Amino acid sequence: MIFILFVASAMAALTWLLGWWGVAVAALIVGFVFHEQGGGGWRVALAAALAWGGLLLADAVAGPFAVVSTTIGGVLRVPGFVVVLLTLVFPAALAWSAATVMAESRRLAR
Repeated sequence: MIFILFVASAMAALTWLLGWWGVAVAALIVGFVFHEQGGGGWRVALAAALAWGGLLLADAVAGPFAVVSTTIGGVLRVPGFVVVLLTLVFPAALAWSAATVMAESRRLAR
């Protein structure tokens, strides 16, 4: 649990600094360091979803989050909550794939 919270904090900070690339950078680092465990896999994906969930929560408190998600959902012709779910699935999939590819690349390089 501490691992997930630490990685989520790092991903949130890197996302704030680098945009969505921060998730990929953090996942690649975790995959490199934890290559023996397969790069972290689902734990890194969960951390990424938690990180972006925290960022979404901060935005929801500070601004018109419901209006924005409903408007974007209307453009995509889906309910607003689907936009939020897709926003959490994207970093999870990105983090899982980056960490897994890095861990496997390091394993193959040995």
